[in-house]
Amino acid sequence: MIKKRGEFFHAVLVLSSGTVLAQAVGYLISPILTRIYTTEEMGDMGVYMRAVGFIAALGTLRYEMALPLPKNDAHSFLLYKVSLKIALYMLLACSIVGLLYLFTQPFSWNQLGFVGFTLAGSLAMIFMNVGTNWAIRKKQFKSISISKMLNAGVSNGLRWTFGLLGMGSFGLILATFLGFVASCFSFLKDFKVLHTFYKPQKSSRKTAVLLRDYKQFPMVSLPHVLIDLGRDLLIAALVISIFSKDVFGSYNHSYTILRLPLMVIGASIGQVFYNRCSVMVNQGESIFPLIKRTMAILFLLSLVPFGVIFFIGEPLFGFVFSEAWQESGYFSEIMAPWLMMNFVISPVSSIPMILNRQKEYFIIGLIGTAMQLVCFGLLPFWIGTTKDAFVTILWFMSISQALFLLFGVFYALYIAKIGLRPAL
Repeated sequence: MIKKRGEFFHAVLVLSSGTVLAQAVGYLISPILTRIYTTEEMGDMGVYMRAVGFIAALGTLRYEMALPLPKNDAHSFLLYKVSLKIALYMLLACSIVGLLYLFTQPFSWNQLGFVGFTLAGSLAMIFMNVGTNWAIRKKQFKSISISKMLNAGVSNGLRWTFGLLGMGSFGLILATFLGFVASCFSFLKDFKVLHTFYKPQKSSRKTAVLLRDYKQFPMVSLPHVLIDLGRDLLIAALVISIFSKDVFGSYNHSYTILRLPLMVIGASIGQVFYNRCSVMVNQGESIFPLIKRTMAILFLLSLVPFGVIFFIGEPLFGFVFSEAWQESGYFSEIMAPWLMMNFVISPVSSIPMILNRQKEYFIIGLIGTAMQLVCFGLLPFWIGTTKDAFVTILWFMSISQALFLLFGVFYALYIAKIGLRPAL
């Protein structure tokens, strides 16, 4: 047990060190970027990131998340290849939809470029996601860290350069896309080696069996993720259309900054947590103690950063990012309780896949999504469309989401105690 705990925390340390360095680059350069780009231009990049995330999740039907689960590496690599094959067909379908959309609109180079970069960025992110899950399976956490550092170094360096050249929103999106491409390089060599090694074991029949065995990913996990990502994309559209792109830019910046602990620590713990829990379930061990201990640690880690933001977010943002972003700091004060709970519960998002509980979490996800869409889509018609009304709506959403996620914490502990549900 001591050895297993040591391996767990060593893996977290490796992932966290790379993630911290990668995120540090982004957040150290952020005060420079906020003085180069406007809130509207940063909002455009926020919409791009959400669109790419949505298409990338749709692209593989979530089969890449199953890579750590098979006991046999050869079987896992069959899922690796079929995930990429599915992605190519999905991107082709998305390209057709994108072209149909462009034909219905007055011709615009900006819209054409946005669609093109969104599809290309989605392809890069898909390969990065598949490579990351294979690396999780093989405990190659150093490769994941390198991928994250390449992404952060290239994208943020180019954002600064393109900002100095006055390229605006186009420069931000181009730099972000090139960062995605750079992050794929750490997995590309592994893919070539693996493809050569496992090619003789190609089996269409076995692939079909694997797709059937892990059908819960496209049937249950995918709709859950698409609802989450589609909600974020729809919220962006609602805030821009009902309020303004300026308000969305401030809101999205607050949301991004408050997710820093999640990106630096929570994501790293979550990736190692997924690997460790998969092994424990396969060996018939209870994952309840690990989940309880992990969330307790994350709660303690969250108290200081989110507490500081809650009490002095507005002046802090004004000092760090310039006075133009004080409004964003005020938004961050409001959202601190919500995103603190999101940070605490973040690693256990893989529990439904591990314990075969996707259906319950799908329903929970629907409820959470409905609550957010009601806040941004319906409340403006009752409260108003001014900035003061947006602040009231944001308070309502933050409190309701914090309470809802607190329920999620107790429910995660409950199903972990019950254990694995037998597959139907």
